[in-house]
Amino acid sequence: MTDTGAADGTGSGAEEHRAGWFELFFDLVFVVTVSVLAHGLHGNPGPGDFGRFLVLFFPAWWAWVNLTLTVNLFGSASARVQGMLLAAMPALGLMAAASPAGTEERAWAYALGAAWVRWVLFLIWFRHARRPDSPLPLWRPLLYCLVPAALWAVSAALPGAWRFVVWGVAIALEMALLAIRAGLGTAPYERMSVEHVVERIGLFVVIVLGESVFTVVATFEEHFTAASGVAALFSFVVAAELAMIFFVWGTGNAERGLSRAQSGRATQVIRDTVMYLPFVLVCGITVIAAALGTAVAEPHHVLPPGARWALCGGVLAFYSANAAISTRYGDGLRNVLRWYVPCLVLTPGMLLPAVLLLPAWGAVACAAALVFLLAKLSRWHTRSRAEAG
Repeated sequence: MTDTGAADGTGSGAEEHRAGWFELFFDLVFVVTVSVLAHGLHGNPGPGDFGRFLVLFFPAWWAWVNLTLTVNLFGSASARVQGMLLAAMPALGLMAAASPAGTEERAWAYALGAAWVRWVLFLIWFRHARRPDSPLPLWRPLLYCLVPAALWAVSAALPGAWRFVVWGVAIALEMALLAIRAGLGTAPYERMSVEHVVERIGLFVVIVLGESVFTVVATFEEHFTAASGVAALFSFVVAAELAMIFFVWGTGNAERGLSRAQSGRATQVIRDTVMYLPFVLVCGITVIAAALGTAVAEPHHVLPPGARWALCGGVLAFYSANAAISTRYGDGLRNVLRWYVPCLVLTPGMLLPAVLLLPAWGAVACAAALVFLLAKLSRWHTRSRAEAG
């Protein structure tokens, strides 16, 4: 449901509480992006592989979340906004296709894709800033969209490490503008549809969880043995429990927390819990998925070092992101620590010895038991708080 302003692409998107079919179609390109980037972490990834994953995944995430918030504010019903989203999809597809060598010989293509996305964002926001009644100054879209677009485009022609320096400058500029907020005020945050944001981030998490399920099933198809089947079964339990934690507990908490932050004009809380911390969460799920695929492929062998780091680090990243989000939403530190401390204790005390000593299927079974235990603990704590309230 949209108002007149949202329908013409210029007004508030606060009344559009559901993601439309067009946004779901737009997300298809991220299915490919996550799959391509996650593939580079299979087997025995080293520090360079993890670094490359982060360097390439964050710009893609940043493009997605900026486009999502833009649609949240302006709606996706107008032909103009739909046309802009269609124009952004090939750019994101270019970034995905360049990702396997996105820090090497295809870095130029990845950079041009990132520049292309920012140019689309500039066209949407600059048109809004030019309206006589707009509170947004013209310099905001120029600095936040057009200048970074130019930096990404220029980096495509630069050699070696200089290219990545420019990438960092472009992203740092955008982050600095979000932190400063000069000329922005609280108007965009007040117009934001909380339900839509929570749903869109939830759909992105579905994409990442879908990658884990796809990886497990596809690897099991290639290694169709009893041991691989056991590893696949426990891998599915891990993915299912992570999904249950996020959708049963996390989304409800997010909607309540964002609503409180919006009513209190806590713009930094909204920024952190929408744009930054979910990235840590989805990274955790992605590296877990890569480790699970490795375990299904070679269930009788001890996980290689890179897969061990991925499994243990992914669990810690997932729960650390949830703990940070809960804290930013105003949950008491003592309440958060009641379920977060067991994760900090059991991951090195229970899961780490398992990945070092047990065959891969046994390590995944231990991960399933750990995630199941932590899920039960968080649900019990949430229910106890609700009954006490």
